[in-house]
Amino acid sequence: MSLPITRRLPWAYVLIVTLLAVSGTMQMPIASRYRIVAVPGLAWLGDFWLTHKLHYLGAIALLTLVSYLATRWLLEWRRDHALTPFGLARVALLAGLILTGAVRVLKNLPGVSFSPDPIMLVDWAHLGLAFGLGVLALARRFAKASYVCKR
Repeated sequence: MSLPITRRLPWAYVLIVTLLAVSGTMQMPIASRYRIVAVPGLAWLGDFWLTHKLHYLGAIALLTLVSYLATRWLLEWRRDHALTPFGLARVALLAGLILTGAVRVLKNLPGVSFSPDPIMLVDWAHLGLAFGLGVLALARRFAKASYVCKR
């Protein structure tokens, strides 16, 4: 049994991660500071609330895709396929991103308060995990490896 993943799922993953990378980066004051908003057509990147909502929509899309793939993996694919070290690293990075993202969402709820030091740690961990996901994708591409192999 091969993984019944069409070409659409990897492209959906790439688009979702790109949306998350752009919207997440633009929530930092980078767009205005480095005059990205002055580029015609990119002024919307300076709108914190818009990029914040886009980031949440991207997170919902990523959670949906990850949930679908995890369910299919647990119910069908794990019998015939195994995760390679690259696959295990990607699962770990995505789990860390989802966990730190959930803490950030919790922090944004009204009436919820955390002390600044743990939140700064979560923020930096979230950013570092996102960076690690990009580095892993490049390393896998250069190694011409796969995330999954046949048992």
